[in-house]
Amino acid sequence: MRLLFRTILLLLPGCFLPENALAFQPHAYSGLYIHQLAHFFLIVSLFFFAVKARQTRLASLKAWQHIIAGTWILMLWSGATMLGHFLDLQIENSFHLPPGTEIPHLYLRGWKETLYYILKFDHLLAVPAMLFFHRGLTLLRKGDSTLSSPGQTRP
Repeated sequence: MRLLFRTILLLLPGCFLPENALAFQPHAYSGLYIHQLAHFFLIVSLFFFAVKARQTRLASLKAWQHIIAGTWILMLWSGATMLGHFLDLQIENSFHLPPGTEIPHLYLRGWKETLYYILKFDHLLAVPAMLFFHRGLTLLRKGDSTLSSPGQTRP
């Protein structure tokens, strides 16, 4: 417990003094193509994993249900991030600094800019996916192999 408290105490100041908080990292064009392919292959591999896991007897265990749910959410995250990277190429800088001010204004000229800035909240998908994975792996580690509904037979 002390280690957890010390870790939180050391990391907490970094949460209040960030220099930049960028959700989508910019890539050079060649790097962007490879990065987008990686997102695509992640979605494909997670899809096959989720489908195969649902077809097995493991899908009736609570731990695996959490892992499968995390897999679907992570696929959604990867798709949203791919779209965000694509929109990043399509839009111009939406920030405008009026003369005499220090805080820029955000101008949303159309649906692309609006969707782009909504997709910057990708952590709202990534964090729950990781929490589902964590919960499922915790249940597996504890050896909790309870069935999801009492009427099912044990694998």
